Amino acid sequence: MRPTGIETTQPSAANPLAACLEPAATLVVAEAALGEVALRQVAALARAVDVTLALRGDGAAERAAALGVAVALAPGTALPAPAVVSPGPALLVREIRLHRIALPLNELYVSSMYLTASQARVVVEVRTAGGLIGWGESHATALPRLQALAKTWLGRDLARDLPALRRGFGRIGFDNRDGRNALSAFAGLELAAWDLQAQAAGQPLRALLGHAGPVRPLPVACPLPAAVPGRLVDRAELATHMADTGNAQRVAELALGYKARFGINAFKYKSAGTGAAWDVAALTALRGALGPQAKLRFDPNAAYSTHAALALCRQLEHLGLEFFEDPTDGLEGLARLAAHLQTPLATNMCVIAPEHLVAAHRRGLSVTVLGDVFLWGGVEGLRQMALAARALGHRPAVHSFYESGVVTAANCHIALALGMDSPHPMDCGWPGLAADIGPGFTLRDGAIHCPDGPGLGFTPHPEQLVALASAEAVILR
Repeated sequence: MRPTGIETTQPSAANPLAACLEPAATLVVAEAALGEVALRQVAALARAVDVTLALRGDGAAERAAALGVAVALAPGTALPAPAVVSPGPALLVREIRLHRIALPLNELYVSSMYLTASQARVVVEVRTAGGLIGWGESHATALPRLQALAKTWLGRDLARDLPALRRGFGRIGFDNRDGRNALSAFAGLELAAWDLQAQAAGQPLRALLGHAGPVRPLPVACPLPAAVPGRLVDRAELATHMADTGNAQRVAELALGYKARFGINAFKYKSAGTGAAWDVAALTALRGALGPQAKLRFDPNAAYSTHAALALCRQLEHLGLEFFEDPTDGLEGLARLAAHLQTPLATNMCVIAPEHLVAAHRRGLSVTVLGDVFLWGGVEGLRQMALAARALGHRPAVHSFYESGVVTAANCHIALALGMDSPHPMDCGWPGLAADIGPGFTLRDGAIHCPDGPGLGFTPHPEQLVALASAEAVILR
């Protein structure tokens, strides 16, 4: 994609990150010699604060094209004509298949938002004229948008057209008329494109994202339901079960089972938001069963008002939790809680767009931003979030919610390449699946091993896609 040229005499910023945060800045010029990692962070921050970034110096045009930013030109000069690149068959999209599946869970998932025994997903299969097959994944609710979007990808060369497809999806936030479902739809296709590009390069996805060091096991945090009734129940039956706070001990017993099987010692307790008594009982039981070294998270999905959340979190502070995740709704609510609490705060509901990172920073918040490919519109969107978050003093981490092995594998590559497994273990719902669509993962001593091989290193088994299908696959040619 050819970059835009901007005629300017503005000098290059000595500190481009600081220049982006100047309240009146509209253009920041940076030297192309800064290096790829530094430039990617500046580009991500510039997008978050709506500042135009232009590069100057040797290699500026090439780097600007790769980053999707502008080139600073001396007055009266122009960019050279772009080279004509003919599409090759390796990454030319020939067919897209959308597999509708339901992933069964080991336990009934109980939270303030959901009460379910399975997770509905769409597994995206992109086939190229060169014989490669790439895999992605979307939320089931994104299917209508996914079908419409997939049609526009047919015949496109992913080696050349991915930046244009990304820009065409939503030039600005207002262009995205379907919210989270549209982001999830694009993410499913974009992840498959990354898988294909890495396969074509003969490299694992993590290498394409910049990881060059040793492949270390990644510590994980496993989600826990708010309650373990032991059978399918409705909300009324669940209320009866939770009326006896002694039943909260079952949540701790479930955690001990995961610890015995996988060595997991980090858990996210998903509150049902029904009241302080049950939440305090469950987290007290977890701390007592797992000991002081276990990392515990509290996530009620913003079920409590700011006032109620403050009272409850104060009761939980002595338990030494890793963080409170979305104890209430909105950045204002989080900022008001932060003024009173010692335990750090985290969110995957209040900070879900680049401008939210900036708003949190300007409100004085420093939070753990739990991101996933779905809410951030794919791998590139998640990478930009991580870079901008760090520039603003936040802590990017991986969010998970019972995905198939496709996104579990992607999360491993992303966490390795972007350092999103430290200081917080990455969310991982895979241990909670009763069945998956492909080969299992090595998970021991509380850490998951990133798949090897080109691309994701994870290929769904056709027979498992059929076995877990909730409807016939949609095939687009």
